[in-house]
Amino acid sequence: MRRFRVRVAAVDDAPAMGHVMVESFLSAHHGQMPDAAFQKRRREWTPDVSAAGWARALAHIADGNPDRDVVLVAEEDGGVLGLVSGGSAEGGAVLGTTCEIGALYVHPQHRGQGIGGALLRAAADHLADLGYSELHIGVLSANRPARVFYEAMGGREIGQGTDDEEGYLLPVTIYGWADVTDLASDETDTSPPTERTRSD
Repeated sequence: MRRFRVRVAAVDDAPAMGHVMVESFLSAHHGQMPDAAFQKRRREWTPDVSAAGWARALAHIADGNPDRDVVLVAEEDGGVLGLVSGGSAEGGAVLGTTCEIGALYVHPQHRGQGIGGALLRAAADHLADLGYSELHIGVLSANRPARVFYEAMGGREIGQGTDDEEGYLLPVTIYGWADVTDLASDETDTSPPTERTRSD
């Protein structure tokens, strides 16, 4: 079995996280949105742009984490293989009990090796420690591999929504875990062939 570790992300991880997120997004979502939106994303959303966003978010957490967010990375030999972030599902309300996973990405070269499942379980554990009780994840409805993964991880389909991608409203399926600790303690070794979600 492959040996990697999941840990809390630091500001210094931002450049590697930017590369993982952009490469994974473009690999996973090709063909799942209008081509005009995909090509605009490819042109304008560079690893440096993504890295800058991660650096800001991680610096904010380092300042005290008032929004009860978690950002984790999976690493091996000092290299970042994947990442996950989560926080309040209620507009940042500090006292909210429902959280959401906003991003779950594994580099395309490292998919199918249990990394996504390990990241999701670790995030659930951290979110439970932050006081959340219920977990939601939105996934593009067209992203069938990711939906299979979340279902295998115990997620139940609880609703539908949309995600604005360059002005196109893309259908989203929302999965939920009524008790986040169920996911945190799940030892199922399920490897997602692709991950999704909000692409901040």
